[in-house]
Amino acid sequence: MNNPVSRIIDVNLNRAGEALRTLEEYARFIMNSPGLSGRVKKLRHLLAEASKAFAAALPSADHPLANRDITGDVGTDLKTETEKNRTGAGAVAAAAARRAAEALRVLSEYGKILRPELAADFEKIRYDLYALEPLLLAEGVLKRRLAEARLYVLVTASLSRADPLTTAREAVLGGADIIQMREKEIEDREFHRLAAAMLEICREGGALLLINDRPHIASLVDAAGSHGGQGDLPIHLTRRLLGPEKIIGISTSEPDLAEKAWADGADYLGVGPVYETNTKKHRRPVGLEYVSWAANWGQLPFFAIGSVNRDTIGGVLDAGARAVAICTAITKAADIAAETAFFKQLIRAF
Repeated sequence: MNNPVSRIIDVNLNRAGEALRTLEEYARFIMNSPGLSGRVKKLRHLLAEASKAFAAALPSADHPLANRDITGDVGTDLKTETEKNRTGAGAVAAAAARRAAEALRVLSEYGKILRPELAADFEKIRYDLYALEPLLLAEGVLKRRLAEARLYVLVTASLSRADPLTTAREAVLGGADIIQMREKEIEDREFHRLAAAMLEICREGGALLLINDRPHIASLVDAAGSHGGQGDLPIHLTRRLLGPEKIIGISTSEPDLAEKAWADGADYLGVGPVYETNTKKHRRPVGLEYVSWAANWGQLPFFAIGSVNRDTIGGVLDAGARAVAICTAITKAADIAAETAFFKQLIRAF
């Protein structure tokens, strides 16, 4: 054991292989994507082939395995706080992607000392990983933004003071994290035109756009996802249309529906209507008890919805909600941006 460079090669071969396996499992079991899991598996196999060729070209004294020294490694007990915590599968995948890329960079740099003509193989794998990473982590990015969202504004022309695009623009300006385009009456051609324009507004302002009831439109305009009711397209079919990386939400009014939505693969719940509301006149209010149940259950992010306004929001937050969905209290306000900012500040401060 006299070649520290070979020790570096050995450690980083292991690190890169383990990280790629972690990404492969994420693509296979979390994203349910045979295409992406196959592409990661190919990278893993390319790494194994490059590693074998590299090791075979070295003198036996420089072979990575011959220089392995676990007990003498001063870094085995060094851990950062971020390494100890993972907030979900997306965070695990993101950390694995960073770890793989860093290890491959180390291999390509230190490999040049021992076999420069073969070190380029590690560099090529690293660039292939860079191309694949956005596809793998798209889900993680959207889901993290969903988890961080606090204010969700539903935009419906008939329930707004201004036109839908102006309403969305002002709500985003005021700090809305999510805009839902909810238009029940217009035909698909006009809906698509409005959705495409609303998406640009949301992207410019840093908000997510979700489409109500029409996942095919959400797919066509590349919205962040869609929201459905209990009578709309089932979650598994919506997922087939939108893919694994997009957000799918569903309205629920009782614990059994929430648990079914979770089992079916929903990303978040609408919990309500908490109070009687014009957007769901046919639905019986669920009250605050269901809000408290959803907060204690904790399996999915949820937005309390249904006549949440200045008079009722305190009770909703007291019941355990940390995110709310609001329609007319914002969309009919004289100053939509200012009213949005008021609710956003109130929720954040709670």
